[in-house]
Amino acid sequence: MKDREIEAKFLVADLHSVERKLQEVGAVLLQPRTFEQNLRFDTPDRRLSQSGEVLRLRRDVHNVLTYKGVSVDDRGARSRQEIQTQVSDFEATRRLLEALGFSVIMTYEKYRSEYELNGGKISLDEMPYGHFVEIEAESSERVQELCRFLNLDWNRRVFYSYAELFSLVKDLDKLETDDLSFETFRNWKGNLARLGVLPAEEGTK
Repeated sequence: MKDREIEAKFLVADLHSVERKLQEVGAVLLQPRTFEQNLRFDTPDRRLSQSGEVLRLRRDVHNVLTYKGVSVDDRGARSRQEIQTQVSDFEATRRLLEALGFSVIMTYEKYRSEYELNGGKISLDEMPYGHFVEIEAESSERVQELCRFLNLDWNRRVFYSYAELFSLVKDLDKLETDDLSFETFRNWKGNLARLGVLPAEEGTK
């Protein structure tokens, strides 16, 4: 469906092994490892966050403005409306959003590589608190097929967004920051297992 994102996310212990498998089976590289800076915006009363919506400005090889609607369960995958468009000027777009009454409520960084395989998009994400595989396709069934192909345990999919995980980690470790950056987490000694988020490779504990 147009403007519809259907995906599942998995924490992994060895991101390089997943990438090697993708390369061995001939997956098409859509984007090499690229650094991302993301700004998440909201209204002063946090209307978007409270309703589960997202307004985000991302900078990598392009500048991309994205709206995400409320997510729903789609046979185990996460489905939500997603509308995005490239913008030419990152800072001007930020000022425009601020002029409309939005403000930055968090920033976050990641490195992402993207592959295409069997009609699906597989993103390899290095986040400050862990490594993840995101599988996106036109249906939950296709997402699950790709999950099995990569030997990932469907039952260990992550039900949280990266921002939601950050909020949980902040509360658990009493972190006084809205900056999900590699520098902020450089000396972090925590782990996501305390939140019930475990590596999804088959055979891992």
